[in-house]
Amino acid sequence: MSDEEQSDENEPARSAALRVRDVNRTFTMGEVKVEVLKDLSFDVYDGEVLAMVGPSGSGKSTILNLIGGLDQPTAGQVWFEDHDLAKYSSSQLTRYRRKHVGFVFQFYNLVPNLTALENVLAAAQLADKPLDAEEMLAKVGLADRMDHFPSQLSGGEQQRVAIARAVVKNPKLLLCDEPTGALDFTTGISALELLLEFNRDLGTTILIITHNTALAEVAHRVIHLRSGEIVSTQTNEHPLPPSEVVW
Repeated sequence: MSDEEQSDENEPARSAALRVRDVNRTFTMGEVKVEVLKDLSFDVYDGEVLAMVGPSGSGKSTILNLIGGLDQPTAGQVWFEDHDLAKYSSSQLTRYRRKHVGFVFQFYNLVPNLTALENVLAAAQLADKPLDAEEMLAKVGLADRMDHFPSQLSGGEQQRVAIARAVVKNPKLLLCDEPTGALDFTTGISALELLLEFNRDLGTTILIITHNTALAEVAHRVIHLRSGEIVSTQTNEHPLPPSEVVW
């Protein structure tokens, strides 16, 4: 892993799936204003795996919410396909999330009274051009567990369902919030391998946010955050396969 000497603006032109420019996010708590993000600017390139790493409170989840259309900045722009998400209405953001974004959360967020297949089908119904739900579950190794409810699945199996549910929408962006945080080492490696497989086979752009710096070794680029600011950006010329990551 080598430090980049130049900012994104000075890199050779690459197609950006998403551009964040001069973004600030401030939350008001009573009479106190908390500045969570401070003048952030970066690109997320088409087809890359980007890891965003930082300790708790560094602003990682806030960035994911802004990119995912779950929140909007106090100031600045978040550009997707020449549209500024900061200017979107609530209904436009809902449409953006349904059509272009898949989410993988740390604690799965599966609907408990739906089977694995029904959870994936529910997401597929939101998309314009979904992939095949049964095929996606088979791809994550759950062909024989489709009719099981979340309570009948292990943590690793539930995370696999969550990944299939996110990918079945055939999203432009796959946003992963601590995707291995609730998993043991072996199961976490398996989850990472699945994510990278979808990136490789479908060209899905993936953003992984994590406090675990070791996970950054699998990404094409790494952005390090501290106290709501970017402190460094690095490129992995030779990303590690998940099986070689040690944490």
